[in-house]
Amino acid sequence: MKTIRLRGVVRRHLGRGAKLGYPTANIDVPPGTGEGVFFGQTAVGGGSWPSVIFVGAPETFGETDKRAEAHLLDFKGDLYGQEIELEIYQKHRDSRKFPDAEALRLQMHADEVSAREFFKNKK
Repeated sequence: MKTIRLRGVVRRHLGRGAKLGYPTANIDVPPGTGEGVFFGQTAVGGGSWPSVIFVGAPETFGETDKRAEAHLLDFKGDLYGQEIELEIYQKHRDSRKFPDAEALRLQMHADEVSAREFFKNKK
């Protein structure tokens, strides 16, 4: 897979990721951007963090607007209003609708574990 880069200003949404224990930085994506869950890097403010990046519409919650949501591993802070750049390295899995928020949270945990393993081996 060739490296994909997405850039945008982080906008406030509903805060569901944070409520599930996985805060995300949300940016708009151009039409035609591939969907799924990816591993990549998020650059912001001179720093860069390994990230789990979801691109798509959160169907579990009945949404249809597609966006990118990046969960920066081990990042603490507020990114609202800041410009970020996502560099996508590898697709981890396809996007899918979950029966409820708890099933999604469990999958997000599994995605994080896989991402940490990916980045540990990438060095």
